[in-house]
Amino acid sequence: MAWSALPTDLLCSISSQLPIADFLRFSFVCTSWNYVVANNVILGIDCHPSPRLLLPNENGQASGILTFYDIAIKDESDLEVLDRHHYLSSLGYHISGRRCIGSKDGWLVTLDKIDLQPRIFNPLTKAEICLPSFFTIPEEHCIRIRHEFASNGSIETFYNEIHPQFSTDAKSFHEMYLRKIVISSNDSHGTAVCIYGCEKLLALAKPGDQAWALGPQVPCYGTNELDEFEDVFYHKEEHRFYVITNFSMVLAFDLIGKNIEMICPPIQDPFTTNFDCNNYIFFLLGSLLKVERVTSINNLRNLRWHASAPGEPWYSKQTIGISVLKLRPDVTTSSCSFSQWIPVDDLEGFSIFIGCNQTFALHHKVAPGIRPNCVYFTDHPVVMSPDEVGHDIGLYDLQSKRFQYFVDPYSEPNWPPSIWYLSHHFHK
Repeated sequence: MAWSALPTDLLCSISSQLPIADFLRFSFVCTSWNYVVANNVILGIDCHPSPRLLLPNENGQASGILTFYDIAIKDESDLEVLDRHHYLSSLGYHISGRRCIGSKDGWLVTLDKIDLQPRIFNPLTKAEICLPSFFTIPEEHCIRIRHEFASNGSIETFYNEIHPQFSTDAKSFHEMYLRKIVISSNDSHGTAVCIYGCEKLLALAKPGDQAWALGPQVPCYGTNELDEFEDVFYHKEEHRFYVITNFSMVLAFDLIGKNIEMICPPIQDPFTTNFDCNNYIFFLLGSLLKVERVTSINNLRNLRWHASAPGEPWYSKQTIGISVLKLRPDVTTSSCSFSQWIPVDDLEGFSIFIGCNQTFALHHKVAPGIRPNCVYFTDHPVVMSPDEVGHDIGLYDLQSKRFQYFVDPYSEPNWPPSIWYLSHHFHK
């Protein structure tokens, strides 16, 4: 019997035992194997989610290789004994020269460095869905983005936001401009919402659109000029997006950025806000949650004014505090304060994953190898700059109040930031 003629049940049984990199290679063997695995992806047959870290490529972005890190823990000694790195190659132009800036349910959101063209990409099937270039975002009063041609014919990109210190050239533009992209679905009918610019504005687009459209703006709903958007979450049952600012204002809007509703007004006292804190937003078991993540400079020897050795990070930040809070269901829109956010220390067996990509949660019984009631975090620098290259990856156990860091923050440079990738294994 030819390899391509193996029974479907046998192929599913074999593929279900493979780690992510081997699982994806399995699908590339021949057309029939790829069809079986891809069809199960589409149908969601007995799907077991398996979170992985997608790390920066050690060989450079142009190599077309994806590097995954397995976070599943079966035994405490695993972290010291097993090599948890897996590599997926032969992705060619789909990855080469592109930055992975987000993910959803096994798909990646990638960005071209030159034309700022985002694409939604499935590394299993190699399917791609294009979104409009970020050059099409309408110019705001404080945003100016343009591209010019250099003497050698190459494209030079320039970007500034009224203040001279926010001006940058093509080399840094790609890294600083995009903060986060969240998509409602991995198909041609979905909507993408991005947070962009130093002032963290919102824009929306669908595949097939000619340009991005501006989303809701903070000044329309808050009076604090320091308030800006920090995270986006798509609520698939309500078919609308939720966004949260650094002052904990929460807005909701539909798939075209209309029908805006204020869910929670901003905190009125700016002195109660920690500017070394990131807010993330998520729904779990019918409740609106926010995750507060506090970071600090890891070591004084890495401060910007220290003369770093060649290859050494300018500085490294490390997560030192995480809190999960639930919005009380009886919140009124007449006032809002910290008292309306109730601390949560039990996620009922779920764990939350936060970082540069969209926030999601998994239950430990359906995602073997993850710990219950934890917040898994990965790199999310406040200033999106290659200078912040130290690893900040680990988990925080809400019940034991303990951190566990997966990667030594000084082990190697880490740009672009690592993101969570949710793969799926199949069981018959």
